[in-house]
Amino acid sequence: MPERVLVTDTVTVFGSLDVERAVLEPLGLDLVPAPATDEATLAREARSATALLVVYARITEPVIVAAAEAGCRVIARCGIGVDNIDVEAATRHGVQVTNVPDYCLDEVADHTLALLLCAARGVVQAASEVREGAWQVPRGGIRRIQGRRLALVGIGRIGRRVGARARAFGLEVIGFDPYLSPWDLEGVQRASSLVEAISEADFISLHAPLTPENRHLIDAAAVAAMRRAPVLVNTARGGLVDLEAARRGLEEGRLSALALDVTEVEPLPADHPLRRHPRALITPHMAFYSEEAEHELRQRAAEEVARAVRGEPPRCPVNDLGSRARG
Repeated sequence: MPERVLVTDTVTVFGSLDVERAVLEPLGLDLVPAPATDEATLAREARSATALLVVYARITEPVIVAAAEAGCRVIARCGIGVDNIDVEAATRHGVQVTNVPDYCLDEVADHTLALLLCAARGVVQAASEVREGAWQVPRGGIRRIQGRRLALVGIGRIGRRVGARARAFGLEVIGFDPYLSPWDLEGVQRASSLVEAISEADFISLHAPLTPENRHLIDAAAVAAMRRAPVLVNTARGGLVDLEAARRGLEEGRLSALALDVTEVEPLPADHPLRRHPRALITPHMAFYSEEAEHELRQRAAEEVARAVRGEPPRCPVNDLGSRARG
């Protein structure tokens, strides 16, 4: 009987298993889509799984326990973050967790700059007015981009790419990342604190992971520290921004615009005031997407399963199993 790979929600998200099958079926693996993604169903299906391929489904400890008892070798996340996987439980039960931290980097950087430029230039509002029959050149509210300041909060692979693109537009770039040492970013000033980074910024772009420590990093106090009514861009994690504090910042003139690809609750509720706010530009968590990036993501996640089955070390391990590692 072939070994089973439990595919929690790939078909629902991507529409097929073509990419995954091309990688895994030559190894004799049987890809089995889960009939549902609730905890009870996943725990039942995981009892006979050699590996789990996961996109958004929550992988809780009961699911992990069932998988571990079946000899599961890896839980491969089809994405960068692992917020939906109980990594600590996986480590306790000796199950490797992997992710794909190096896909869609250019896509997210490009989308970040697109949001920034659209917000700064009033592109969406102007285009909407033209579509409705108007033809009016703005008077006020749009300033030259060159020479203004961008604050990057979090400077990893994507933050670096955003900084490089921003400098090409003539922006002055300042960065805050307490975990980056040494500081090796040419042409990017280093801020010693979040307040120092954002207080004199014209644009703020978030590129930090979401942790318990930085949830609502941009809160009422942070908004109050912004002196230049910046455009706030978030293509990282929705929980980094307290949306109510940001909304009040728009109303009070402390923020000139919000440009978001992620929100703490997704989709943003249909009656949320930011859906209709004239200075809020919100896209549906799409910054990661291109046809090429999606293919890379799926292939690299499937390749982690293949490595685990062949007994090879993972390319991108999330947890360190140490002596618990399986052969």
